[in-house]
Amino acid sequence: MKRFLMAMGGLALVLIALYVALMDFTKAPARGLAEHPNAQWQGAADGGHYIEITRAEPPYYFVQVRYESGQLWDEGWLKYEGRDGETLSANEVLAFDGDGVIYLQLRKVLSADKSAAH
Repeated sequence: MKRFLMAMGGLALVLIALYVALMDFTKAPARGLAEHPNAQWQGAADGGHYIEITRAEPPYYFVQVRYESGQLWDEGWLKYEGRDGETLSANEVLAFDGDGVIYLQLRKVLSADKSAAH
């Protein structure tokens, strides 16, 4: 019985090692839009969106959110005052909820009018 359990343990270790050796650890290719090369993908394999900052007039930024297809989902101005005068980048966007609300460190609402952005 002891030999049988040792053989099963050895076989399990060999199978685990084989499984790990055959796993694909390469990074998924970066997603992009040919028509909007500055748009950055945010999401996973099951869905997401593209974020692009098309105009920057600090502290105001015009942000466009696009579907996976590249079609415009939403756009608008927001006011962002970063620490130490840093500017807004698409990497700083945490999420977009689809109702014009974009999440940075704080909740921000996209506004069609720059003067109404906050």
